[in-house]
Amino acid sequence: MDETSNITMIERNRRIAEELLASTTFKDSLRLFLKNIDPEAAPALVRTLMGKDVEIPMAVISTLPVITNCLIKMAMEIVIQVRGKYPAPLLSSMTESLLEDVDRETLICLIKEIRGLGNDLAPAFNAFSQAIEEQSSKGKERI
Repeated sequence: MDETSNITMIERNRRIAEELLASTTFKDSLRLFLKNIDPEAAPALVRTLMGKDVEIPMAVISTLPVITNCLIKMAMEIVIQVRGKYPAPLLSSMTESLLEDVDRETLICLIKEIRGLGNDLAPAFNAFSQAIEEQSSKGKERI
C-alpha cells in the first residue's frame, strides 16, 4: 500500500489548498466566486438535497458528528490564528462592518426554529452536556 492511500480526505484537501493558494489565478477566481455567492438560492439547494430521497438527508445527518468535530477544530484554529495576528480594535471594527450585512430577518426566524428544534432535542443534548460536565469536572477533558 502506498503512502497516498493512507492520507485522509482533510489532509489531501489541505495539501491541494496549499498548492492552490500559491496561485494568483486561483486567488482571483476564489475572490470572484465568493463575490457571487447567492444566499437566496441556498434554501432551494437544501430542499433539493433533502426532498428527493430519504437516503441523502440520512447520510448527511449520520456524518454530523464528524463534521461537527471538524468544524470545532477548524473554529478553534481560526480563533487562535485571528487572535494572534490581528489587533482587537481592528477585529472589532471589521466585525461591526460585517454585521451590518447580516440578514437580520432571516436570522430571527432561524433563532425561532432553532429554539423549537432545541426543545425537541433537549433530552439528548442535556444527557450529552451532563456527561461532558462530569468529565470536565474530573479533569479528564481532552484538548
